[in-house]
Amino acid sequence: MKPAISSLQTVSLINNAITPTAVLTIPGVMIGQAHNGAWLSGILAGIASMFIAIFIALICKANPGQPFVVWMENRFGKPIGIVIGMLFCLYYFNAFCLIARQFANFTGDMVLDETPLIMLVGIIVAVTAFTVAHGLEAIARSSTVVMLLLTIVIPFSVAINFADMNLKRLLPLLDTDPINIASASITPFGWLSEVSILFILSPYIKKPVALVRLSLIGVLSSAVLIVLVTVMAISIFGPRLVPMMSYPFFNMVGIVEVGKFLERIEIFTVSVWGMTMYIKMAVFLFAAVQCLSHALHTRTSRHVLIGISMLAIVTSVAAWPRNAEIGFLGSIGAVPFLFLFNIGMPVAIGLGLLATRGRSGKKGAQAP
Repeated sequence: MKPAISSLQTVSLINNAITPTAVLTIPGVMIGQAHNGAWLSGILAGIASMFIAIFIALICKANPGQPFVVWMENRFGKPIGIVIGMLFCLYYFNAFCLIARQFANFTGDMVLDETPLIMLVGIIVAVTAFTVAHGLEAIARSSTVVMLLLTIVIPFSVAINFADMNLKRLLPLLDTDPINIASASITPFGWLSEVSILFILSPYIKKPVALVRLSLIGVLSSAVLIVLVTVMAISIFGPRLVPMMSYPFFNMVGIVEVGKFLERIEIFTVSVWGMTMYIKMAVFLFAAVQCLSHALHTRTSRHVLIGISMLAIVTSVAAWPRNAEIGFLGSIGAVPFLFLFNIGMPVAIGLGLLATRGRSGKKGAQAP
C-alpha cells in the first residue's frame, strides 16, 4: 500500500469528518442545556477530546501500514478481525445513511421543498459514491480545497454578523450550573470522538510519526468551530431563542443584509458547508466500503461500493419515516453509538493490542 495523504490533507479529513454535522445541530442542543454557558461546554468537550485523539493516534501508530481490518485479523485472528470489520462497517454505513438523510432534509427544507425525498437522497448518494470510486487520494485533495475555502468563509461569516452580535448575552460567565455545563459537553464530545476515523486513514498517511500532532490539530480545529458557532448564536439570538431553531448557524447568516442592495449572501456559507458535508459522507462511505471489502476478502471494492450505495438510498429514505426522528438522532440519540464505536471499541482494541504485543501477523509490526 502506497501512502498518499499529506499532513495537511489528514487534518482536513479529520476536520471535515467532524464539523459539518456538528455545527448543524449541536450548538442548539448545547445552548438548550447550558444556556449562556454553552460555549464553556464546547471548550470542556474540546479538552476532553484531546485525550481520545491522542489515545487513538497512539493505537494507529502501532499499525505497520496495513488496512485496518487486515491489521486486526493479523493481531487477533481472522474471526475476531472479521467481526471488528463488520461492526465498524455497520457503524460507518448507518452514520452515512443518517448524514445523507440530514443533508436531504436540510436541502428540502431550505431550497427544494417540492422535490421528492427519494430524488434528493439518490442524487446525494450517487455523487458521494462517484467521489469514493476515485479513491481516498481524490477525497483528500477535495477536502484540502474545501478547508482552504473555510479559512475564507469563516472570517467572512464572523465579519458580516459582527454588527448583530452582543457579547453581553454571554454574561455572567459562571451563572450556569456546572452540572448543566458538564452534561451539555457530552453531545459535542461524542461528535468530536469521530476522530476515530484515523483507524481507516492511518495506513494511507505519508507521515505516520506525526499522527498524534495531526489528530490533535484536527479535533481541536473542529472544537474551535463548534465554540465559535455557539458564541455567535448566543450573542445574536440569545440563549432562549436558539434551542427553538432547527438550523441556528444558517439563521445567523440568513439575517445579514449589506445596505439596501445586497441580500441572501448566506448562499456562500451554505455552499461551502454543503461541500464539507459531501467530504464527510465520502469519508464515511469509503470507511464502510473498506471495512466490508476487507472483512469479506473481496478482490475489488467496486461491487461493494455499488451494493452499499444502493442499500444506503433505501435505508436513508425508509428507515426514518418522520423527519423528527432524524432531528433527534442527529443531535442526542446518536451519542450512545458514538461513544460505543469511537471510544468503547478503541479502548477494547487498545487492550487487545497490549495483550497480544508479543506476536504480530506481519514482520516489522510494532507493539503499542
